[in-house]
Amino acid sequence: MKASGKILCLLVALFFVAASAFGDAPEDYYANGCAKYAKDDWNGALTDFNKAIDLKPNFSDAYNARGGVKFHKGDLDGALADSNKAIELNSANASAYVGRGSVKQGKGDLDGALADYNKAIKLKPDAAEAYYNRGSIRQSKGDIDGALADCNKTIVLKPDFADAYYNRAGLKEIKGDLNGVLADCNRAIDLKPDYAEAYYYRGWVKQAKKDLDGSHADFKKAIALNPTMRTAIETNGYLTNGTNSN
Repeated sequence: MKASGKILCLLVALFFVAASAFGDAPEDYYANGCAKYAKDDWNGALTDFNKAIDLKPNFSDAYNARGGVKFHKGDLDGALADSNKAIELNSANASAYVGRGSVKQGKGDLDGALADYNKAIKLKPDAAEAYYNRGSIRQSKGDIDGALADCNKTIVLKPDFADAYYNRAGLKEIKGDLNGVLADCNRAIDLKPDYAEAYYYRGWVKQAKKDLDGSHADFKKAIALNPTMRTAIETNGYLTNGTNSN
């Protein structure tokens, strides 16, 4: 976005997980690890996924999930190894291709990531995260229409995904559609009321549309949610024109 010089493209969560009653079977450790994963308890999830794999060495989903934990912990090489193993054990595991694509994307291998997202979509045409991540790569390669198509598809498949609306707003800005940017920022905030970046972006759009009172309110809200944004907002003069930043 013009306000920051870049459009944030956030990596989505790699896996959809659910918890179940805990027991001693590998599936129970896996389910317990998934519950911890959903709460961002990376160390606890890692312990449970390790145990699930110890008990069931051919457990593709457990390798896939453990790769997700390693990704979040910054161990990209370990995450890649686990994603590769998950695919070796089950070549039809669409989520594993999404996971491996995210790792490759994090390592700067955009072509490799794109190939994995394409494979995931071929295996599972309703894989919203694959479209979302593929869209970010298309954007980085300058294919704005392709990125917008993928973002639109993500929203069709997952209409409550706030980040997809935020990213689509950035794509609409590139296309010169400020009304569309505003609409998507509004929707992102409706879905995620503590979305500081979306308030910041919406404030910039309102300022561009000469809605100074609205822009000032959004910038103040962004600062309240994320005080580190104050410097950027004040440096750019977004809280001037007779409105004070306190």
